[in-house]
Amino acid sequence: MTSPPTLPLVAFCAIASSAAAAAEVAPSLEAELKEVYAGWSKAMVEQDRALWRKTTASYRQIGTRNIIVSQKKRWPDALFDTAVTPADVSGLKLAKVMAKGPTAQLVYYGKADFGVDEEVEIPDGLLFLMFVRERDGWRFNTSRFMSLADAGEVADRAAAGDFSFLEAPQFRPPGEVPPLPKPCPFPDVVGLIEIVSLGYEAKVDVDGRSQHVVIDNVQTGLIIGGLKAGINKISVEVRPLRAPPGEPGGGEVKRRFEFNIYRKPPRPAEPPKLIYESGPIAKPGKFSVIVRGAE
Repeated sequence: MTSPPTLPLVAFCAIASSAAAAAEVAPSLEAELKEVYAGWSKAMVEQDRALWRKTTASYRQIGTRNIIVSQKKRWPDALFDTAVTPADVSGLKLAKVMAKGPTAQLVYYGKADFGVDEEVEIPDGLLFLMFVRERDGWRFNTSRFMSLADAGEVADRAAAGDFSFLEAPQFRPPGEVPPLPKPCPFPDVVGLIEIVSLGYEAKVDVDGRSQHVVIDNVQTGLIIGGLKAGINKISVEVRPLRAPPGEPGGGEVKRRFEFNIYRKPPRPAEPPKLIYESGPIAKPGKFSVIVRGAE
């Protein structure tokens, strides 16, 4: 079982209350969102496909299907094979209920329990449960956990029960639901992509079906739709980032960009095989490369 991805802690600025006040939400929204999440959690624990479809956002349903198919697993048979343990929110403090357009979120504070080993120390953090409103009501979309282990002032304010920093734009619901993804094809080859994008914002597209955005970070991800046995077009667009004003170095940042493509072998015990290596690219910009999925 794995826990949801963590959110990086984003620096925030003091915001005037007149500009930052969040839209008031109906008292009934909190209860409705909690009920939806409880239903989704029950579906995951009891492996109830019908309840999962009823409580899960359409965007997430297709995305989950694509992830499973991209690993050459059967859909929907493998829906609960590697299910994430729903976070237990019973011991957490509800910090805020937020809504914008067809999106909403419950934000909890405390030590989120994802069912991991009891010996693992869980830091205090913020758990974001995100929802979208569809024609038949609210549905659960996804969750993110932001550790406050090294968060300084933010951690101190949260511990004191001051969650006013959540009014900053980066913490609010997006307000828009992304377009539904297309169901991906069953792949010839299960593929992984590793992107090293330090000092850059990188957008990498694999054959128009798998998009990856990495901002000043290193990430490895599953290629949605996998790789074709033949030609696969990898389109790359890289933009340099500027250091925040007042940072040491006069606005200069250390930069490194490269990416690697791996083929996952049929036997799970075998490590992925590197089939394309860009090497460090001194002046990345906008370019494309061709990668063959099989020898």
